[in-house]
Amino acid sequence: MRTTQRTLSPALTRTATTVRQQGPWALVNVVVRAVKARLQLNRLHELDDYQLLDIGLTRQDLVRASTSTFFEDPITDLACSARARARRMERPR
Repeated sequence: MRTTQRTLSPALTRTATTVRQQGPWALVNVVVRAVKARLQLNRLHELDDYQLLDIGLTRQDLVRASTSTFFEDPITDLACSARARARRMERPR
């Protein structure tokens, strides 16, 4: 199975409810997730262009994801970009 054909697990794609509905640790959880996503994005910046193309991304995708706000998940945006690029590449010519 190709990496671009995999789908995200339901736990990752579910929409978060408001902080008030989740309880007192919700804000801590949101901040921890945001920091983890930014750390992952920084590790992707360390890859060269050929490695990025291998996983379906470009340097421009990383730059665009870096400009998102702190609480927006840049990894989800990158996954969507990689899937869209894979769909475009699979079209018959």
